[in-house]
Amino acid sequence: MSTVPVTAGGDAETLRLKVGPWEFVPGVTRGHFNALLGASFFTIGIMTLVGNLQPYLFNAVMKVPVGEQGSLGGSLASFNEIVFLAVASLVGAASDKVGRRPIYALGFLVMAGAYVLYPLAREPSDLYLYRAVFAIGAACVASMLAAIIADYAMESSRGRLVGICFFLNGIGVATLVVLGGRLPRVIEAMGVAPVQAARCAYWSVAALCFLPLLIVAFGLRPGAPARVEKKEPMLSTLRIGLAAARDPRVLLAYLSAMVSRGDLAVLSTFFLLWLTTHGIGQGLTAAEAQAAGTKFFGIAQIVATLWALIVILFIDRLDRVLALAIAMVLASASYITIGMVQDPLGPAMYAAAAFMGIGEMSGILASQSLVGQVSGEQGRGAVIGVFSMFGAAGILLSTYFGGQLFDAWKPSAPYILVGIADGVLAVLAFALYATRRRAGGVAVLKSAA
Repeated sequence: MSTVPVTAGGDAETLRLKVGPWEFVPGVTRGHFNALLGASFFTIGIMTLVGNLQPYLFNAVMKVPVGEQGSLGGSLASFNEIVFLAVASLVGAASDKVGRRPIYALGFLVMAGAYVLYPLAREPSDLYLYRAVFAIGAACVASMLAAIIADYAMESSRGRLVGICFFLNGIGVATLVVLGGRLPRVIEAMGVAPVQAARCAYWSVAALCFLPLLIVAFGLRPGAPARVEKKEPMLSTLRIGLAAARDPRVLLAYLSAMVSRGDLAVLSTFFLLWLTTHGIGQGLTAAEAQAAGTKFFGIAQIVATLWALIVILFIDRLDRVLALAIAMVLASASYITIGMVQDPLGPAMYAAAAFMGIGEMSGILASQSLVGQVSGEQGRGAVIGVFSMFGAAGILLSTYFGGQLFDAWKPSAPYILVGIADGVLAVLAFALYATRRRAGGVAVLKSAA
């Protein structure tokens, strides 16, 4: 990559960094960009590990009955989202005053503390307290990652900066979950008892948090953002955003947030829990079963990340509603396929996990693409705000009811649940597209221009 300075009017204050296809606002340096890339790799992966290490903790340490693990995992994920939402808006406001760097670094420090506490839990009730601590840290880092991307990018390259950061998110999740999920087995193989192995695994992740902490604390641009947009009161934003739903495309975008975020929540909450409990039933230890499951999670995330590179080549050529309809068909088929797998540690799971990665990424990108279009027409801040609220509702509903079905029906039931929801949304999207096309408002393919 080459670095090309761009000037406007010969004024040194208007020097802008350009690295390959990415152009940045004045004041952003190559070092700031590199720090953002490093933070993108670690942030979501470290957030994801808290759920993916739980199966070992539930089975090998806390001895949670198998018939209660789904509801416990789902309830913890729902509780995490409630705390996350309560903290996120406060974090954003605080970072406007004190800057992004200290809040981002604080988030990694708080998550490290939560990872230290988590394996010390004696009762399931202890986990709620430790998960609340974790959610505070997660709200800090997730909010700051989004804010810094918005701060750094010129409008002309905003989408490309989101794309590279999203790509690194996916690679980071796949790498950290596969490596982190296998830590208990590696540590047990050294002759360490499960209780100590769990602590070593969690505390290793806690230590890892200090690497991105140092990256953001010393690598990102210091100070508060130069310009902070005036924020509307929450009730006013909600009212405007809900009023915009009179446009069927806006309503469809809101529903797509609920469904696509619910899909992701089910994947991160129940996938390794299902594979771990199944492996234990087949005679594996908890550490062996969790390690065996991580390769399928890694396959799903790697395929999802590579699939994103394919989707972005053609998604802008399709009508956004049609693109969402096709994406939801893929998502529905992929999650129902996973839900029907009889041996989740068997050979069939390789193809099913890869297909799930395709469905997962298709839903995310199509949903984001649609809301990006309709929010520009309807009032971006309000529509994006309500879009996020619907996404949070999807996480809460899918993890809570998915956990109940995990225990009451079968461990793969959460995937069938979200697969059905994806299918219903696909039908609605096709119906809306057909209605608009009959009215002469859309074409299947748009011109490249």
